[in-house]
Amino acid sequence: MELQVALDRLPLTRALAVTGAVAPHADWIEVGTSLIKQYGVAGFTAIVEAAGATPVLADLKTADDAAFEFTLFYDAGASAATVLGLADDATVDTAVRIAEERGREVVVDFMGLSAGRRETLAARLAQTVVLAAHVGKDAQAGGARPADLLGSWADGRRLALAGGLTVEDLPALADVPALRVIVGSAVTQADDPLAAVLALGQAAHPDGGSA
Repeated sequence: MELQVALDRLPLTRALAVTGAVAPHADWIEVGTSLIKQYGVAGFTAIVEAAGATPVLADLKTADDAAFEFTLFYDAGASAATVLGLADDATVDTAVRIAEERGREVVVDFMGLSAGRRETLAARLAQTVVLAAHVGKDAQAGGARPADLLGSWADGRRLALAGGLTVEDLPALADVPALRVIVGSAVTQADDPLAAVLALGQAAHPDGGSA
């Protein structure tokens, strides 16, 4: 199990401080959509620099013009970027192609998708593509949980799981193969983000190893 720390709805100075503290203890740092909208490419690049050797994902949630957006953020240092599963197939396919050409990762965000659309995308996308079962902030308020989105489409796939996860959720996910758990406010809003990420890392890697 991999651990990805998501930075969202933070002043850039706070995001940089959190990144510096937690990056050595996380598998990935994510620069969230809200942070990208607020601080742009320059802010993203600053976080990449603060993350050091830890790879950084740009949560673009691209819905169109994938070639431009993915190239822009790969050039800015992103190791991965996200495209919406809700987008047209041409957009998803373009994101996958650009990622392959650049030797980077692409994550298809399944937020808001029907069960049928999840199955269709999982059936036709390459095994290198990460599929993200994601419950957005508004849906979380209604009690939706990301694990509820998992189904037969997830079998044998590289997966990411996001949506209000905390350290208490991780033990129940230990048997899900090839899983990356994405945790945001449980780290970024903690009084001690380092302590929070260390606890998450222990839960994600109880044997001291990594997935």
